[in-house]
Amino acid sequence: MKLTARLRLTLLYAGLIALSGTAVAALIIVLSFLPVREANSAQKASLPTVVKKELPKLTQKEKEITEQAEAAKAQARAELRKRLIGGAAVGVGVLTLLSGGLGWHVAGRVLRPVHTVSGTARRLSEQNLHERIPVSGPNDEMRELAETFNAMLARLQRSFEAQSRFAANASHELRGPLTTQRALVEVAAGGPSASEDLRELAASLHPVLARQERMVDGLLALAWSEHGTSTVEAVRLDTLVHTCLDRLELDGLTVSAELAPTPALGDPVLLELLVDNLVRNAVRHNVPNGQLWLTTADRTLVVANTGRPVSADRLTELVEPFRRGNRDRVGEGTGLGLAIVTAVAAAHHAEVSLTPREGGGIRVSVEFPP
Repeated sequence: MKLTARLRLTLLYAGLIALSGTAVAALIIVLSFLPVREANSAQKASLPTVVKKELPKLTQKEKEITEQAEAAKAQARAELRKRLIGGAAVGVGVLTLLSGGLGWHVAGRVLRPVHTVSGTARRLSEQNLHERIPVSGPNDEMRELAETFNAMLARLQRSFEAQSRFAANASHELRGPLTTQRALVEVAAGGPSASEDLRELAASLHPVLARQERMVDGLLALAWSEHGTSTVEAVRLDTLVHTCLDRLELDGLTVSAELAPTPALGDPVLLELLVDNLVRNAVRHNVPNGQLWLTTADRTLVVANTGRPVSADRLTELVEPFRRGNRDRVGEGTGLGLAIVTAVAAAHHAEVSLTPREGGGIRVSVEFPP
């Protein structure tokens, strides 16, 4: 059973009242009967010697009257004790219930700023970091909590704005020179006076420039995906897989696709990026005339391929940037595919699972939350 802070405080208040009420009632009952016994003993001890000697000479009738008086007194004391204990139990029970209700109300008022902070935190994203918690009331710990949270929001807002400006500036500054280089290479190679060596050089520069553009796009996509999702729509994962397959050259690969209608909630652009990177990686890191398995069902996307054997330790490294296959920072790809997949999945609260296939290759499963 999950106990909230409000319920714990209520139980604490009621428990303290019950404990203190029980202690007070027990003390009153003990003090109410203990002095009487002491008084009787003192009274008997203070009787004169002559009276003490005459006590045994009481008649049988007087003895019976005395015994009846003592029995009545004992019965009255027992009845009084019973009523006191019963009344104390009822009083402590009623007081505990009343204190529980009052404690529930007081705990709710005391914890109201905490609920405000948690509610604001749940609503926040990079789109509404300008929201602040209203600060009011006495200058106590709750006010300090709200002010501290507002200060943290201000720092986060400045950080996200700085990252957004950096991403926008980096996109412009990096893509501009790459586009210029590509244009210069194409113009130089396409001129009437271009030599055969120049055309060969231009042809070899084209894949290099294309890889640089893909790396820039991948780095920017990785940065944006780590910010979270700003747009939430219903997206069909099976449709994204079909679209990605239509764009790719499979080069003799055998594709086994079981694509059931599988909707997922998230950013359409980021989800397309996730599917595209998974499928492209499975095609690129495959063997000649290999196989590719694609499955969508029950909020889960599964991509598996044939390829070189990959150890379980190596799989944990593949989700890091600039890691690919058995090599680092080399090859035709950018080494950002699985890092982007992991970042996009985390932004959508999805779970990514990588397992090696028997005989070579990798199986990647992405399970989205309901």
